[in-house]
Amino acid sequence: MLLAPLLAAASAALLPLAPVPPAAQFKDWSVACDNTRRCEAVAAVEADETGDNWVIHVVRGGAADAVPVVEATPIFGDPVVAVRVLVDGKAAPFGFDAEGLLTGDPAAFLAALARARKVQVVAQGGAVIGTLPTSGASAGLRWIDDRQRRAGTVTAIVARGRAPASAVPAIPPLPRIAQPPVSAAPPRILTPTDVTAIRALGDCDGDVPPETVANTYRLDAAHTLGIVGCYLGAYQGPSVIVVIDEAGRWTPAVIEQAEPLPEEIEGYWSFLLTSASYDPESRLLGEWAKGRGLADCGRSATWAWDGSVFRLASFAALDECRGAPPGTWMSRWQTVNDPLDEAD
Repeated sequence: MLLAPLLAAASAALLPLAPVPPAAQFKDWSVACDNTRRCEAVAAVEADETGDNWVIHVVRGGAADAVPVVEATPIFGDPVVAVRVLVDGKAAPFGFDAEGLLTGDPAAFLAALARARKVQVVAQGGAVIGTLPTSGASAGLRWIDDRQRRAGTVTAIVARGRAPASAVPAIPPLPRIAQPPVSAAPPRILTPTDVTAIRALGDCDGDVPPETVANTYRLDAAHTLGIVGCYLGAYQGPSVIVVIDEAGRWTPAVIEQAEPLPEEIEGYWSFLLTSASYDPESRLLGEWAKGRGLADCGRSATWAWDGSVFRLASFAALDECRGAPPGTWMSRWQTVNDPLDEAD
């Protein structure tokens, strides 16, 4: 059945926004923390497509005793050899192994990086084969110290003080999205007329493979999820997300946003997801949107159905496209419904 003409506008007007912590950019350093005060940094120079410059990825949990994990790789490439590090032309007790992981004290390395003018990576034979981004390092790492409530404590990287580690507050608990019971009933099916109207709602054009035009999944005893292919781009495409009731009537899904949408697109983009998927086992609706084909930037998110709205269960993003390893997107939100793995 077709939806009423004003339902799309009504959905946009009621669009909920999750309290996702904002990210920041300091010259070559992108930084972000999620709602558990787990923080990340991705540092890379702008508009450089050679292997001479390297990308740094830093992850540190929010707990007082969390140790930073530091990786470095050639821009647009993979590490091929173990390297040593020069700080302002002098040998330093740091390096990176063939997997790109830092060897040496990570806190001391990051503190040295924040103070340095130039940090280079040197092959075992002595040749300089790369440069690590230092512009913005001090400000970015200080921002992380502040967001993790480490400033003034012995655990900080840049904003270091004398306060003990016990002064760092405990990490916040993960929120949980309550969901209605699972139903064994088969999902409702969208008719060809429904699919045509739904695609018109998303201003869709072009061809979509038949197997991806419309898929439906049971959400609960009273609702079915519909994912309707909109169009295919060079490497990905959006789908219109709808919710179908037991009478077969569909409405555009209300999807909690990680960040405000621009006014000019919020009227319809709020219920379009890129590379949309649904996992019946985890009960999560997902999106994986590459900023470009290399996937060195982009966004991913999952949502859990609460009976009326898809609530944000996880979110990760990297807006700067500078040659980071594919999918190195910084965590901005997690929940009990979709927590990060312990190894992440």
